[in-house]
Amino acid sequence: MFLLLSFGGTHIANLPGATVTTKFIDTSNLMFISISFGFSLIINVWIFFRVSGALFNPAVSLALALAKVITPLRGLLMFVAQLLGGITAAALIGRLMPGPLNVGTKLSGGISVAQGQINPPS
Repeated sequence: MFLLLSFGGTHIANLPGATVTTKFIDTSNLMFISISFGFSLIINVWIFFRVSGALFNPAVSLALALAKVITPLRGLLMFVAQLLGGITAAALIGRLMPGPLNVGTKLSGGISVAQGQINPPS
């Protein structure tokens, strides 16, 4: 549910008619995306904190299992469930929303790939 609501908000914000083509970053779209992720997280933590301890990230679940904070079986089951949930959320948004799934990141404002990398190749 977390990724379903987040992907839905991000896809809507990234529709071609929703963006203003300028030289600078459109902060209204960034705000819409961040609010959709924030509200999605708040809603899902409130609903699922007693079920899973509000764990939605498979990397965190795996780390907790390796640190023996949760049992290995529970960690493995949560890891698999979270991965399948993310795949299912992306598939649902891809089928429900118009056009191809548009939730990726991109460089803008004339920034090259080399400028966008943290450690550019030498």
